[in-house]
Amino acid sequence: MKAISEYTIGNTAVRIVDNGRKIRVINVEQQKKRKSFRMTALAIFAAAVLSLSSCLWMVRYQSTSTMLDRQVFRLKNEVEMMERENKVLEKKLEDESIPYDRIYKKALEMGMDFPKNKHVMYYTYKKGTAIKLFQSHPGED
Repeated sequence: MKAISEYTIGNTAVRIVDNGRKIRVINVEQQKKRKSFRMTALAIFAAAVLSLSSCLWMVRYQSTSTMLDRQVFRLKNEVEMMERENKVLEKKLEDESIPYDRIYKKALEMGMDFPKNKHVMYYTYKKGTAIKLFQSHPGED
């Protein structure tokens, strides 16, 4: 059986606790100070844990943001490269899709003419010989 008695000795409030085996004398003011210190220490510890966890969260957020920025930059470069390749392929398709008849008609409109017989030269050469550049050709005199 537990018995609690409170007394005042001088200016000090004392609590005597008898639990059957042991009798304890507790200074009430010191007990209040200890309890207040424990609560303050617990509040400081909780604030420190909260601050540390928020700092870690911010570092993680910043790391994720940096990683995503790098991925966006890499993907933008990839998109630009694909757009350039697409333009090249479109130009190639355009070039290949121009019909020969259209080119021929446009050339005739602009004054193209086929060479006459006087503009065409024929010559024979011996096997193993070649024409030297900037020299007269056979048949030119």
